[in-house]
Amino acid sequence: MGTEMLGSALRAARRERGWSQSGAARELAALGRARGAPTASLASLKTQLSRWENGHATPEPLYRELLAELYGNAALAVAPVPEPPADAAERLRGLLAEADAVGEDALALLRAQLEASRRLDDRLGAAGAGAAVRAQVEQLARLLTHTPAPARRRAVAAVLAEAALLAGWQALDQGLLDESYARHEQARNAAHEAPAPALLGQALAGQSAVLSELGFPGPALAVLEAAPADGPGAAWAATARGAARAAAGDAAESQDAFAAAERAIRAAPSVPDLVQRGWALDYDGLHRRRSAALAPHGDADALAGLQAVATTDRVPVRERAALRADLALALAHRGAVEDAAAHARQARNLAARIGSDRVRRRLDRLPITRAEG
Repeated sequence: MGTEMLGSALRAARRERGWSQSGAARELAALGRARGAPTASLASLKTQLSRWENGHATPEPLYRELLAELYGNAALAVAPVPEPPADAAERLRGLLAEADAVGEDALALLRAQLEASRRLDDRLGAAGAGAAVRAQVEQLARLLTHTPAPARRRAVAAVLAEAALLAGWQALDQGLLDESYARHEQARNAAHEAPAPALLGQALAGQSAVLSELGFPGPALAVLEAAPADGPGAAWAATARGAARAAAGDAAESQDAFAAAERAIRAAPSVPDLVQRGWALDYDGLHRRRSAALAPHGDADALAGLQAVATTDRVPVRERAALRADLALALAHRGAVEDAAAHARQARNLAARIGSDRVRRRLDRLPITRAEG
């Protein structure tokens, strides 16, 4: 069967058992544990189930075997056969026509659509906005591929870079590190074509964050060497360098990097960025990132700053959950177990609401699990 047919079969099998996608994810995870097979987190499994059922992705062999056993259908374990392609020339004509229809008005609508998704993400995280953002990235990538005119390509590339950045941060939060790295690479390439140095700097910062999450401090710093030399892109890269240095235990080098980021922000034009305001890095954003990075290393000023920003509602929910987790970690290291447990509970509640596997895994490393309860 083809990918779409496999997706329909998976959806029908799940509905036949009366399971929601969340329920199917729990059953699949339990089966994986029983068979000793490594599976993703529940939030990630739910996302993957949705993509498999919609025909947007094909389950890997391990998951096909588990799904076949879960649903009692051996045919699900067979690798999908590609659908017979339509006439290639006709398909290309259609894609070129679709891209040609995207003029300035349509591009403005695509920007507005992305801005709406970003605002939804600020409130609900990837759980509420992830599917919409992935669809926008796929649409914009298709348009860019089939747009021949250089000026129009640059305009589409700028919007694609923003969309891929948002998708990359969402995937990182969901624990989908391979997808996050790929989305940031997509944003990096689009930012080069736009050209958009500020977005390039953030794309590199995203890749650095993924590499740090994997425990690769050297590559996390090396990827930032391709950052712009000045402006907002340089500020993003310096901020990421500060976070990577702190994660590697080098507080002094981290301080220097954050100081460089502040100098880059100070040197940048002070005119508000009305087009890309969701991706801007200002003094407040730098302060939050510096506090989160250095508070666990005994920096009293950073801890005080983190305590001030972790409880505010003026930052996106994904960042708020991460700041709470960072504060819990910093307080636990100082022996303030009860305060750490209180912030850990808040962070865990936010993480459950938005499907943040990254925050949950960070909290699982805290030596206060029983105090949380």
